[in-house]
Amino acid sequence: MEKNTLRQKLKASSDSLLHTISTFPDSEFNTEPPEGGWSAGQVAEHLVKVEGGTVRVLTSEGQKADRAPEQYIPIMKKRLLDFESKMQATKPIVPDDQSKDKEDILATLQDIRQRMTSLIETQDLTQRAVAFEHPIFGYLTRVEWIVFVIYHSQRHLYQIKELAKGAGPK
Repeated sequence: MEKNTLRQKLKASSDSLLHTISTFPDSEFNTEPPEGGWSAGQVAEHLVKVEGGTVRVLTSEGQKADRAPEQYIPIMKKRLLDFESKMQATKPIVPDDQSKDKEDILATLQDIRQRMTSLIETQDLTQRAVAFEHPIFGYLTRVEWIVFVIYHSQRHLYQIKELAKGAGPK
């Protein structure tokens, strides 16, 4: 994937994410759905944890990939955009039960996304990031990590939009 295309996809994802969170009703931001699950604030905190960690992975040591740099993208897309399937977050990226400040989360996400956009220009995206092995997909290239962030946020945008409708995630 060309850097310009990746940058455009990340920008569209960022715009949608920030808009969806900013327009979520303040009075409901920290309210967990009655059937269980995370509040919109907890989903947003989860995104901060995942994406902040991704920036650290993107800036860590890379190695030449022994496969096509975008090989896992179709697998990630299929898995992450299947909104009916449940996934379990690992402990380090599970949000806590504290009340979340929407403006702080928005500012943090915006900063993370801006740093990620800058890294598109400065990093060799074809290299495999070896600092962290994704628990589902294994060792990913930098381009795959950025696309993971895009699909992962789409998954959680769906969840936040369902919460906004009062339906809770399916």
